[in-house]
Amino acid sequence: MAIRRCTLALLGMLGAPAAVLAAGLPTSDWQLCPAPARPTLPSYGDDLVHVLADKAFLKQSGVSELLGNVQITRGDQTLMSQALSYDNLTQEVVSPGSLTLETPTMQIRGGSGRFNLGQRSGEVNDTRYQYYPAHAQGRAGHISRKNPSLTTLTNATYSTCPIGHQAWVLSASSVRLDQKADQGVARNVVLRFKNVPILYTPYLSFPISNKRKSGLLPPIIGESTNSGFEYRQPIYWNIAPQADATFTPQVLTRRGVGLGVEARYLSSKSYSVLEGNYLPNDKLYGNSRWLYAFHQQATPLPGLSTHINYNRVSDNAYFNDLGNSLDVSSTTELERSAAATYSAANWNLTTRVQKYQVLDPTLSASELPYERLPQISFNGWLPDNPLGLQTTLNTDWTRFVRRDSVTGSRFDVTPGLRLPLTGPAWFLTPALKYRYTSYHLQDQAPGTSADPTRSLPIASLDTGLYFERNAGAHTLQTLEPRLYYLYVPYRDQQGLPVFDTSLNDFSFSQLFSDNRFSGSDRVGDANQLSVALTTRFINTDTGSELFSASLGQILYFRPRKVTLPGAPVETQHRSDYAGRLSAALADHWNATGDATYNPYDHAVDSAYMGVQYHLDRQRLINLGYQFRRNKVDQSDVSFIWPLNAHWQATGRWNFSVRDGRVLDAFAGLQYDSCCWAARVLARRYVTSTDGKYNSGIYFELVLKGLGNLGNPIGSYLQRTIPDYAPSS
Repeated sequence: MAIRRCTLALLGMLGAPAAVLAAGLPTSDWQLCPAPARPTLPSYGDDLVHVLADKAFLKQSGVSELLGNVQITRGDQTLMSQALSYDNLTQEVVSPGSLTLETPTMQIRGGSGRFNLGQRSGEVNDTRYQYYPAHAQGRAGHISRKNPSLTTLTNATYSTCPIGHQAWVLSASSVRLDQKADQGVARNVVLRFKNVPILYTPYLSFPISNKRKSGLLPPIIGESTNSGFEYRQPIYWNIAPQADATFTPQVLTRRGVGLGVEARYLSSKSYSVLEGNYLPNDKLYGNSRWLYAFHQQATPLPGLSTHINYNRVSDNAYFNDLGNSLDVSSTTELERSAAATYSAANWNLTTRVQKYQVLDPTLSASELPYERLPQISFNGWLPDNPLGLQTTLNTDWTRFVRRDSVTGSRFDVTPGLRLPLTGPAWFLTPALKYRYTSYHLQDQAPGTSADPTRSLPIASLDTGLYFERNAGAHTLQTLEPRLYYLYVPYRDQQGLPVFDTSLNDFSFSQLFSDNRFSGSDRVGDANQLSVALTTRFINTDTGSELFSASLGQILYFRPRKVTLPGAPVETQHRSDYAGRLSAALADHWNATGDATYNPYDHAVDSAYMGVQYHLDRQRLINLGYQFRRNKVDQSDVSFIWPLNAHWQATGRWNFSVRDGRVLDAFAGLQYDSCCWAARVLARRYVTSTDGKYNSGIYFELVLKGLGNLGNPIGSYLQRTIPDYAPSS
């Protein structure tokens, strides 16, 4: 048996480098541990042997007998005893009674021992050690250091728990540490938690640096209504310094036995990950289930970067049945794409192909995404010039493919000029673009052109002022009015296809956009003026923003005739009011918000509000609310909070007010001590759009300085609760 990393390697004695001793130790939180008492060691700044003793006798053989409070120091190691003999010729030290060896990182106490300071070898009997960087301690019946790179131990133990409070202990009948081979070997290894054996192996090999090693990783255990009891056992294979793989046999009692695989390859120019999962016979589904994915990022040449993203599953219901969240289980399509980008000082060129595996069988042909086979984009800009004039050129050629639909290619080019002018209390930015788009279509609607084109100018003027005043002894208030005028002439675009275009959601940032549509198939006509006002309160001592609020609206001087198919012409003279808010409410309290208000219907069209209490990364409360009229109405509450020095509670409640049901909810407890922690989490969440739920309970045991057993709850909470960081 072997494992990837293990902390038995800390028993290198007589001054082994701290970097070697600490290798492989996971970062842990030791704030609940008592600080070990460390003696004040002498420091001489040389490599000579320094001796202190109450009495010293020199024999004719050249051996010195040292008695009473003896200290022998060489470099950063000090040997202490009540009686020692020291051979001046061989530099061998013999202690017939108890002794203590101190280094900056370690203390070893023994019943007796002998050392050779010149050869840096020796042996100690009946030992107890402490390794300070890892808060570790243990015992060994015998420690023998043959040479500076080889150490053996018998009847050894290891724990990061304080002496006398060993919640967990790792023991071995023998340990061999070979620093030259960078490998340790232990036999008859037993891991006990609360005096209960939870792991045994007759043979264990491990690295004694931060290098990886093949072997078993901690298992993942849980239970859910979708899959029943789940047991996954990762097996790590260190293929080469630049490549590794993890095989994960898994048992799902309701579904069957499967295998997961992850292979990684890292070179100086690329990083690749191949993932797969296979259930040969899903008992609930009645057939085999599988997933595979390949991701790669590379820089094969200077300035050239490539990206591959390929995903595929066996069936449309794969994520509904085997996904672990609403975001994953409600996936309607999987992307397959490859892209290459070359970047130079003043231009870049990107080539991309993009396809999809559609997982929602209810989507009609017109709702399926178009595939890009291929897409070529070029963007360029001229260097800065004394006038400050900014010149840009954006071009894109894409061939769009979709079954039972109009297909074809689209060429879009947009040269642009922009002149930013600024002063101490103002800015003025005129901008001018010209956009030309042409198509070459197949299977287009009868009576429409196969080669339609569109060309139009886009002119804008963005200007604003900055006013400020003292609003208190340490507070500065600003007032920032802003005007943005946009003119785009009308062009009839009903004959153009809609390959990748949609209407943008209206928000405060949309006030200053030159197109209300995303994509290139529609350019909105405009003769409009955006009016906005922002105020800020700033702490003049720290420069931090205490409060900011923005409000704006677009004034339309003519109807907006350009629409998507089936949408009516927009004739309102004013847009929604759009607002944005950010506030430091009090110490550790922050709030953000966005909203749009319809002045014609006298109703809120969209809103988001988030409030956070953030005392530190383990004391958090997050409150959120999201609303889009007739579409979304959701609240989200999450927290992590200590109940006392050792217990923490956590929870989340994501509720759809519109649908009257919980989307995702969990509650959990964590116990944290000096050397171990335990987490339990109960969760219930929607797995499909038709409202099916999955419920589960998950456990995790953290042995600090050694590893985790069970389901990785800590990493899940880190992804789910904003700004949370687990202590271990």
